[in-house]
Amino acid sequence: MEKFVETQASSVDLAVEKALVELNTTKDKVEIEVLQKGGLFQKATVRVTLKDNLADRLGEFLNGTLERMGLVSRAEIKEENGTIYATISGDDSGVAIGYRGEALDAFQYLAATFLNEQKGDFKKVVIDCENYREKRKETLTALALRLAEKAVRLRRKIALEPMNPFERRIIHSALADSELATTESEGEEPARYIVIIPKGVELKDNRPIKNNERDDHAGRKGGRNDRRHGGHGDRRDNRRDDRRVRNPRERREVNEEEIEDGTVYSGYFTDDDFVKPAKQSGPPKFKSFGGKKKF
Repeated sequence: MEKFVETQASSVDLAVEKALVELNTTKDKVEIEVLQKGGLFQKATVRVTLKDNLADRLGEFLNGTLERMGLVSRAEIKEENGTIYATISGDDSGVAIGYRGEALDAFQYLAATFLNEQKGDFKKVVIDCENYREKRKETLTALALRLAEKAVRLRRKIALEPMNPFERRIIHSALADSELATTESEGEEPARYIVIIPKGVELKDNRPIKNNERDDHAGRKGGRNDRRHGGHGDRRDNRRDDRRVRNPRERREVNEEEIEDGTVYSGYFTDDDFVKPAKQSGPPKFKSFGGKKKF
């Protein structure tokens, strides 16, 4: 709804000045219509109407949304060079940001949709909270540089997790002039992602690996049970083998007399196998074993 006032004064300029005071605005933000110029016996009459301000309307929309969500936060709006900047602050800033900025991206989507439905020139909108966008930019820039080195070292393409357009632009920009790697976007929204491609090396495999995935050909060597690559292997097996080598027991064939005697049954045995167990003499000591208890 348009907001305007009609004022009268002895001159047009005075009438306009009076209207600006009532509207609490400046001359560049209003449209002025002279209804009557005034003269010797009549006053000048003007109608001063606030111009349609998308930034102000966006501020009302965002603050209304925050209030309906029950968040103790407010959005401050400013417009520079055709872009509307909305900064959210307050006790619930963390909720407004969300996990990895997902809530903030949702606010940005809502704001862009709201502006597209309004009349007037197209306006770009950027929503931030607690300087999250700048911090995220620094994190992604460092990630891009680190993964470019990793791609060259492994001689593999590296696929990042899906990102929104804002974050993908950061990765592209970070490696735009890189001598190590270049970038490409693949997939469809909302799962569109970036692939980092190393420069100046022969790829081991044309298929990309994930950011947190280890190259199959560059696996860890010398592990606990990886004896092929110098690992420990099973130390217990090694120790048993060593004992057999250090203390071999002499083996000999059992004769028929020993078999008939009942000392052994058959086969090959060592001298230790011929030690007969000592026979117990006398009854057991306790009744529970069938004997009398001795005192």
